[in-house]
Amino acid sequence: MKCLANWPICSDLKQPTYSGFERDVFKTIVDYFGQMKEPLLTFHFFDVFVSVLGLLQKHSKAVEALQISCLLLPPENRKRLQLLVRMMARISFNKDLPPLSESVKTRTLMVQAFSRCILCSKDEMDLDELLAAKLVSFLMDNYQEILSVPSTLKSSIEEHVAHLQRVQIKYAGADTDATFPPPSFCHQISTDEFEYQRATGSQEPLAALLEEIAMNKEISVKDKKKQLKQFQKSYPEVYRVRFPTPETEAVLFPEKTKQKPPILMWALKKPFQPFHRTRSFRM
Repeated sequence: MKCLANWPICSDLKQPTYSGFERDVFKTIVDYFGQMKEPLLTFHFFDVFVSVLGLLQKHSKAVEALQISCLLLPPENRKRLQLLVRMMARISFNKDLPPLSESVKTRTLMVQAFSRCILCSKDEMDLDELLAAKLVSFLMDNYQEILSVPSTLKSSIEEHVAHLQRVQIKYAGADTDATFPPPSFCHQISTDEFEYQRATGSQEPLAALLEEIAMNKEISVKDKKKQLKQFQKSYPEVYRVRFPTPETEAVLFPEKTKQKPPILMWALKKPFQPFHRTRSFRM
């Protein structure tokens, strides 16, 4: 990974000795991450990261949401994610690296190769690839900010640590410790309210994805119908809100009017001539 990320400078590694070395290294990395039993963002936090997709239009809010969400990951997953996304970003912008594919652009190849090992649901639906591709592309473009600790969270922790240190100070002549109101970080909500927020929060990005599929004019009618069918099967409630009746869905696929073949006018110019049998003569 260091070799490809820093290509062609590989100070602590041996230089390649044959053509196609970089493709073999890339294939080895893809195979390594492809054999993981669980994506780096974990199955447990799938809905959390899908919810962030609805914020991608608001850059700063999306970055902040992903910063906090990535802090919830196990330390080993977070470390691997950081190494992988940084490598993907550096490879995508490295013009000195030979092409890793003859037919696919380098950035597209990175997204296709590693999206599923970064984000996917436990059921591994086909629609997960679209969701993962959008999130992974955003991660590649903003990985330095996303994989750092938010400044607001850092300052809040420092204030809390300072508070804990202050309350332990005993003043002369006082029998008890000095007390200060602890800083508040969040407001506790009920379980029902949490479930409602999680459900509605994940539906917004899914609704946006459905709208993107419906309005996409670059794909064929066959592919669009296939993606809509997959979406309806995976998220029937979201689909029903957008297409409550078959008529609303049929608007996307207007029937083409069949043109009637032109009448052969030349056939009407001459009246029909009956066939006359001629007599044959033998010589």
